[in-house]
Amino acid sequence: KAQFEHYYGEAVRKQYGLDKVDQFWPLVADPATGETYDDVMSGFIYENAQTYLCSLYLFDQFGLSLPASTVEEVDTYIAGLCENYASGSKSEFNAMLSNYGVSMKILRELYLIDEKVDYLENYLFGPGGTLGVTKIDKENYYQQNYVRMRQICFFINECPEYDEKGNPVLDKDGYTKYRDMTTAETQEARARAADALKSINSGADFLDVSKEYDENPTDDIYAGGIYMSKDSAMGTDAALEKIYNELQAMEVGQIKLIETENNLHIVEKLELDEGAYDKTANTDFFTFYDPELGAITTFESYLKEPLFLEYIAESLEKYSAEVKIDEELLNKYKLSTVEANYYY
Repeated sequence: KAQFEHYYGEAVRKQYGLDKVDQFWPLVADPATGETYDDVMSGFIYENAQTYLCSLYLFDQFGLSLPASTVEEVDTYIAGLCENYASGSKSEFNAMLSNYGVSMKILRELYLIDEKVDYLENYLFGPGGTLGVTKIDKENYYQQNYVRMRQICFFINECPEYDEKGNPVLDKDGYTKYRDMTTAETQEARARAADALKSINSGADFLDVSKEYDENPTDDIYAGGIYMSKDSAMGTDAALEKIYNELQAMEVGQIKLIETENNLHIVEKLELDEGAYDKTANTDFFTFYDPELGAITTFESYLKEPLFLEYIAESLEKYSAEVKIDEELLNKYKLSTVEANYYY
């Protein structure tokens, strides 16, 4: 709930003309079913709960146990929270936690559950794991989630600043500085893009046209083209996401003009070549940002989570007949009934 309010709360409040974000939850999300946004968002929590329960069951079935050092880290962390928020008073800290329906004991158990799920994931798919990330796993994910393209770029609305020698001007942090383009400059850029696209459609070689027209030479180092997925480090901002979605719908060999906020892109969709993720030249395209680590991680490390979730989903299907859900009790637990927890 805290994440939702932090990232979308103000936008949602304005969109629906609400006085406060909490008025959003009872609104109807699906008129056909009568489901409210509270029902829909709480449903995601229920799905996560099933994943956790299945993971804990498998953790026990495999005879796993957390290292003593991990348990000690959790206890130290909980004690630190108590010290920071309640000056070390357990009774005061428990009173704070009661606003979220938990106690120190329950909070500790929740953190240990997280650790158990992580431990199980690594036990199965981490380095030396019982299942591991195989070559087939990597190729399947790559073929299902990646696109490959080359492009010719034109600046519109804003463009890099250049010095008298034609070199990009950098700011104090070492990034290229941009300036607003005039309406005439943007119109000229659109005309150049139209000419380039006309040349390609008339039979000119894409790479030859690129050499003549492309305004973004940073792509030149990628002789094999650009690889993108929705989560890779090279495909996560709004412009790249738009290009990725367009490419997903295109056929191999198709050429299309795509407009983003400050660029025109003439893109050609290329066929995926087998094993591209193992080539050193493609390293930039097969890295991912891990928010928990606050660092870039490798393709193989990234694949642990989707493979793990797929494994859990298959296990849930396998054990579904044995799972009994108390729907009446479950319906008492809704996101709307708890405070947004920004702290623990």
